Amino acid sequence: MTLPALELPATLNYIGLFLTLECNLNCSYCINDPEQAGQRNRLFPIQAQSVRKSLTPDEWALALGRIPFRADLPITLQGGEPMLYWGGRGLGLILSCTEHYFDLLTNFALKPEVFTRNLLGQQKKLQRDAPYPSIRVSYHADEMNRSWANRGFAELVDRCESLRDYGFRVSPVKANSDVGIYMVEHPENSVTQDMMAAYTGRVPFETKEFLGVHDGLLYGHYLYPFSTDLMLRGIHDMPLRCECRTTELLIDPLGFVWGCHYYLYHRWSDGGPVREFAELEKVEYRYRERGENIFLGQAMAPVGHLLDPDFSIDALSEFRLCEQYGHCIGCDTKVKNDRFQSFYDRGVPHTSVQMRNIEMPEKLLSLLDERDRVRPLFKVAEKEDSHAS
Repeated sequence: MTLPALELPATLNYIGLFLTLECNLNCSYCINDPEQAGQRNRLFPIQAQSVRKSLTPDEWALALGRIPFRADLPITLQGGEPMLYWGGRGLGLILSCTEHYFDLLTNFALKPEVFTRNLLGQQKKLQRDAPYPSIRVSYHADEMNRSWANRGFAELVDRCESLRDYGFRVSPVKANSDVGIYMVEHPENSVTQDMMAAYTGRVPFETKEFLGVHDGLLYGHYLYPFSTDLMLRGIHDMPLRCECRTTELLIDPLGFVWGCHYYLYHRWSDGGPVREFAELEKVEYRYRERGENIFLGQAMAPVGHLLDPDFSIDALSEFRLCEQYGHCIGCDTKVKNDRFQSFYDRGVPHTSVQMRNIEMPEKLLSLLDERDRVRPLFKVAEKEDSHAS
């Protein structure tokens, strides 16, 4: 069986494949948690393998075979913890069946010798000419110190450095290294002298901007005001309506394509579209024909399925009504660079989603410092506008 190739627009910025939402850690802050309430294990429990919550490696080979190869556009494997996919043995099976380059976002759940053995000799698929490492390892102090006898960061550096013994480039210069360590600049995190001594001269280490609300304060820089904190900070009592579309190809563990991270995380925090997938499988994944009925009555539905022969990347370019403005995940609405260095080189801000016709009450608009700059994005709700004073 073959499926028609997808036509990727040159502007497609990112392909994110969530192999699993299961994780070996239970961090108090996790980007997968839509409410940032420190409830990862409850929202995404590790379940028995009898529960069908992912495509098989063969199904992924068929699905990913539709995506044209581009040396500058890797498929990013993420989660949850992608090393856990298919009992830990799935990464190599997927890498073996496609010609793509891959990036890997991981907490290094498996020992280096087990991880590399599971790659089945496909290390080259995780090595490419890029200004940053293809294997980006996240550091989570509390959970890693708990798991690794209070030497979490030192263990993580050791694991990264040992990849040199298995054919990977390891260098303290990130452009010359296939692996690097990253830590979120959460207010409760800090870079200690011991950490600096552990990584200096061995592996790249960087901090990444914390996105979200902590102790009532918003962190991060966002193009769309109140998009992530409207509800969390009590600015308004309900989310707003807007029209939204994605600039990324986001694929969940069952092959559904989503319009944003919030929709994806929220659906999987409710157990994932397992029942809907079973129904779709019966009709040969014809989401374009049957998806509306299968997801009938659900406000947050995917935009397609990668195994649907009729799926087209055009589905990503359509602006769709959304009634969840204010619940957005920070990585969707933060101002950042795209893969063409749009912000750093040209001063053009990039976001993972694009929004228009945001129905923002006048009382919220009055709180903005740059009202004139952002006003074209908003459609002021008439009822609120008539009562503005």
